[in-house]
Amino acid sequence: MLKQRIITALFLLPILTAILFYVPIEYFTGIILILVYFMAQEWSKLCGHQNSIYHSLYAVLVSVCCLSVWYFSESLMFWPSPSWPHMIQISISDLPLIVLLMSAVLLLLCFFIVLTYRRNNQWWRVFALREFIGISLLTAFFVSFICMRKTDYPLMGDGNFAYGGALILFMFLIIWATDVGAYFVGKQFGKTKLTKVSPNKTWEGVIGGLVFSFLVGWFGIDTLSLRVDDKVTYLIVIALLGVISVYGDLFESALKRTANIKDSGNILPGHGGLLDRLDSTIAVAPIYFLSFSYFEWFNV
Repeated sequence: MLKQRIITALFLLPILTAILFYVPIEYFTGIILILVYFMAQEWSKLCGHQNSIYHSLYAVLVSVCCLSVWYFSESLMFWPSPSWPHMIQISISDLPLIVLLMSAVLLLLCFFIVLTYRRNNQWWRVFALREFIGISLLTAFFVSFICMRKTDYPLMGDGNFAYGGALILFMFLIIWATDVGAYFVGKQFGKTKLTKVSPNKTWEGVIGGLVFSFLVGWFGIDTLSLRVDDKVTYLIVIALLGVISVYGDLFESALKRTANIKDSGNILPGHGGLLDRLDSTIAVAPIYFLSFSYFEWFNV
């Protein structure tokens, strides 16, 4: 299993690098849309649907939502809104911002579901609710990646997406650091169980993951030339992203337990499905972009 994971990761690394740093924004948007389509198919399985035709129909519905945001919004270069973060003007042209803000609210619901998880809970197991959460969060995943990727592009004006790609990579590093820290610290020192959703996760592991994320976040200030004046606020946001990363993973685990499946898919040998690898990213990405852009930490 570990060998398969390493081989898959080594195969995907150059592809990820090319997509983040070299693919033009329109093609990048198309790639993320395709990724969301397959993630939506897996989400349909987590909702408890067995019919493959329904999985495809649900994935088409999510894709249409993403395409609608793309079609009715301002140019990709102005996502999430020309007035953000100085002003919020809710209108049809500000659909990307509306989607991001809606996902932030829904993440609170997901957080509550994890905290109150019981096998006999019924209220959140309604198909329609889980499907709506999936549509909203996957559309926000689509929007947030475009928002991050185009950051600094209007100033560069030469098709250079290096900074936007670096911002996405930095987000991944925060998530990976949290995951790695939680795993190793939890394995060595974990005693206090975190939740019934995942018996292997401990509070000691979460603390270890947050420490690792702090280290990555601190080095990111100079590496990305982030305009951080208030270090305390910055570290609080990094801690928040670490916590969201943990609970994003736990929420998918809750869905899998309810649907009685081990992995969301088998598209990635040794890793499982796309949602198994990107569950934390779905939760973190909108909050990462909203918080960093709101405090104007991006070097633009």
